[in-house]
Amino acid sequence: MIIKKLLPVILIFFSINSFAQSCGCEQEFIYIKNFMEKNYAGFNDKQAAMTKSGYDKLVNEYLGYSKAPHSQEQCLLVISRFLDHFKDDHVSIRANFDAAKLDTAYMNKRQIIPISDEKIAELRKSTSFEGIYDFHDPLKYKIAVIKDKTPLHDYIGVIVSSNLPGWKKGMIKLEAKLVNDSLCRGVLFMLNGMPKVEGFLFGKDALWGDWHREGKTPERPAGKYEPVASRKLSDKTLYIKISSFSPGNAKNIDSVLRVNENALKTTPNLVLDLRDNGGGADYTYSPLLDYVYTNPVHHTGVSIFATEENIKGWKKYLDDDDRSTESKNSITGIINQMENNKGKWVSVSDDAVLSDYKKLEGPAKIVILINKGCASSTEQFLLFARQSSKVIFMGQNTSGTLDYSNVIETPFSCMPYTLRYSSSRSRRLDKNEGIDNIGIKPNYYLNANEDWIEKATAFLEHK
Repeated sequence: MIIKKLLPVILIFFSINSFAQSCGCEQEFIYIKNFMEKNYAGFNDKQAAMTKSGYDKLVNEYLGYSKAPHSQEQCLLVISRFLDHFKDDHVSIRANFDAAKLDTAYMNKRQIIPISDEKIAELRKSTSFEGIYDFHDPLKYKIAVIKDKTPLHDYIGVIVSSNLPGWKKGMIKLEAKLVNDSLCRGVLFMLNGMPKVEGFLFGKDALWGDWHREGKTPERPAGKYEPVASRKLSDKTLYIKISSFSPGNAKNIDSVLRVNENALKTTPNLVLDLRDNGGGADYTYSPLLDYVYTNPVHHTGVSIFATEENIKGWKKYLDDDDRSTESKNSITGIINQMENNKGKWVSVSDDAVLSDYKKLEGPAKIVILINKGCASSTEQFLLFARQSSKVIFMGQNTSGTLDYSNVIETPFSCMPYTLRYSSSRSRRLDKNEGIDNIGIKPNYYLNANEDWIEKATAFLEHK
């Protein structure tokens, strides 16, 4: 099986002051653009979808943003928004700096957006997304969220007051572009004044969990995160939840399956809850395969473009201490193939019919709960599981983040960030069977306000 995400990271810390003085936005934008064109596994497909002239127009547009006034402050947003046009959730940016270490020289160069007391008073009356918001620690920041529609953002958050060093009224705290009616993507300027790519969610009198409308009681998230969980729903139905297929959760997955080994054999039904499982590595879900397998499974393989940078990235997979010897040996074989075929597409997973799994009697029927939060390796597991005669999917479409995968990392040329990008391409695309930005569909759709576990249990027990 192919590893879908690279989790271990090598942190590279830069001097922010050095960056501010010597790293131009135009220079960095061109570097990232060229890197993606040469190494990103989805580039040819994405460019074809845009058309060559459409892509060239996009590049020229964002090149212009990289030269605009205050481009240094907006550079991360410019590059992030450019990468958004590839529509691949495996393409992302990670910050590599100490967010608590203030760089006064950099902060002194940041722009100030004038905001009058009259505008603040007006925003206090707003019932839209605009308004005055407090940070969860109100002594740190108070911001004005203002609608400001541009190609780079739809909303900005501007400091109204702060008692933290370096932060002044009128400094931008966040810039956000709407993805749908409430979700935004953009950048958040951290404690040190440097931006970090973030998602923002507008809710009832709240923004992104950390901010709440002035004068309103902040909402607290319900429940707590559980890596794995299990319980009996009835004499007929067992429930198992797996929140992540990350390598760090592999031992927990093995443990919950061992603890429930007898129950899995003797209980006729299983509800496997994979909601919001964003993936990880394929080998972590391998203990589940025998439980869902009923008949030979058709598997479509993936290919990697063997560039020097992609080879470097794959070698970093071997630094993962959570990875098994078998997995590392497989990766070493892939790296050898790439080194022997530089400049070519290399098949690292052949198309095959998989039949070397045990056909277990129990559980006899399985409902897998899925939603938009299921992505990457979780979707790879679901492609296997949906070919089983005893598996039903219930819920909502998955993320659709798998056609381009096997994420690897590379540092920016001079800014303190790391680019994460897909190094492999599924050959499902050649069969018009891609799932990116579509997702895997459930057999039965469920509404968000329904009790999904109750619905799954009723379905399995024919209540």
